[in-house]
Amino acid sequence: MAWPNGPDETATPTESTATYWTVKTYYKKNVQEVETYHQREGTGKVTVTNGFRWGEWTVETNDGKPPEFEFTEVPGGDGKRDSIDMLNCSVNNIEGAELVSMDDGGCWYDVEVEGLSDEDAEAIREFLEENSPYELEERDDDWYQGDTEWWIWGPIEITNDEGYSRIICADENGNVVDFKDE
Repeated sequence: MAWPNGPDETATPTESTATYWTVKTYYKKNVQEVETYHQREGTGKVTVTNGFRWGEWTVETNDGKPPEFEFTEVPGGDGKRDSIDMLNCSVNNIEGAELVSMDDGGCWYDVEVEGLSDEDAEAIREFLEENSPYELEERDDDWYQGDTEWWIWGPIEITNDEGYSRIICADENGNVVDFKDE
């Protein structure tokens, strides 16, 4: 890195320290997408959870070092601090993550409907058996997409183009540790 006026605390480096890392699930079926949809006029909420076989992201760090993830609990999961929401992982040195791919969806699929009558909830479930959740937004009852979460859990592989490779997971307290294949 080069500083225009020498390395002091007020200088701004002229070279970016942004670095890009490939982050992907190490085992299959360790990634899920959770999407919520809301009625514009009403109290309806639909949560769609879709399990995928594989997931891969490009993660940017701001210091030239590998991403320093923090594990958390998946809402509605088993209570273990062993997961990362890749859409909300900008902590420590992580600037952000961009989805490369989530492959082979439908390993598990769940639709939760809230705030509707039993009859309307059943109609939504039937609609989603035939259509993509995105098509909810095209219905006459006026739905819009809310939050999306991309959850992964360990082991998680981190690599870069220069040959760096590390596989991490969470210990029983949710701390990042190196994964050891047994």
